[in-house]
Amino acid sequence: MKLNFFKLAFLTALISAAALAALLIPSKSAMAEGAFNPKPLFEVGVGDNSPEMLGESTDESKILNYDKFYYPAAMTVSEQENRIFALDSIKNRICAYTLSGSLAYEIKLPFEHHAIDMAYFKNFKRFFVVFQQTASIGVVDIVESAGKAVISSSKLLSLDAVLGADKSRQINIQNVWPCGPSSAENITLLLTAFFCDYKNILVNYENGSLTKAKTDFKIKDYAIASSSSPCIMALDAGTAESRLVRENIADGDTDWHVLLKDLTLAKPGFSCRNIRIVGNDGAGCSYVEAHYGFGEDKIEKTFVYKFTKNGRFGGRTEIFQSPEMLTNRFVVIDESGSIFYMKKDEKNNKIQFYKFTIDELN
Repeated sequence: MKLNFFKLAFLTALISAAALAALLIPSKSAMAEGAFNPKPLFEVGVGDNSPEMLGESTDESKILNYDKFYYPAAMTVSEQENRIFALDSIKNRICAYTLSGSLAYEIKLPFEHHAIDMAYFKNFKRFFVVFQQTASIGVVDIVESAGKAVISSSKLLSLDAVLGADKSRQINIQNVWPCGPSSAENITLLLTAFFCDYKNILVNYENGSLTKAKTDFKIKDYAIASSSSPCIMALDAGTAESRLVRENIADGDTDWHVLLKDLTLAKPGFSCRNIRIVGNDGAGCSYVEAHYGFGEDKIEKTFVYKFTKNGRFGGRTEIFQSPEMLTNRFVVIDESGSIFYMKKDEKNNKIQFYKFTIDELN
């Protein structure tokens, strides 16, 4: 059987179970409660009838080859700029919406590859884009003027040269994360890699080129990066306790914090079934998504927990259990600590964008 990279990579990216469970349909009992019924910030249609619309209408249950994202592959947010960015991969563009839902502008990506994730640096108006089955990073600088945006420069940078001897076989990138403080001339990125000899790749973008690749970490699981400090983070989840582990990228030192007992796994009855880190904010707080139910196939509640940089519980908020579409990054933490969620309204064939804030402190 031919290996279907895209389908496997997507499932592997979410297999730590949290997002895999997020693809489950809510149980009847959870739906009957009716307490959780948030309203979207805005929603846009799916299709080609107007520039504001996203994706391509398709019946995902009938897709035989998951070789592309038909709905937005990823989102990122700059709340301070009043922007939500959607990576509309099937149309090879990035759409910038205001938080009220107006299409501010679109950026047509000047790359032939199918984009699957992005990172945005608001101080430099710069996007980094990664692609399906392509060991390259796209860099796009934009200039905003009179309510529009134009690309001022762009380039496609190969990972092969910077990895050198570390590259043993094809590298498939799934996610890209900003790592630590940055300047226009020097940015560090963490790439999550699949189907190769390592899971995490750290690269520097210096003066327009990729330099200093690092693939050897004490953290062996898939990690995310902190945008506020030079470290990567992962979860060590178990039935006795769950820990948030950080590794300093400069000296390799690690530290960890034990999370709440509620976040230990596989207890009898209604309990936490899986967890994953979904991001961090400008204050160094980490955000963990947790799924609760009577089994991994019986998820009824999903929350995002906030933990300070010292590991203290900072509250939680309920979110959706499912994005209802095949997508790569559907939960984003803004530097302010706001939680943004992208999902599909299957009934009305629309893409919806939500904002959640930590509102439960007990």
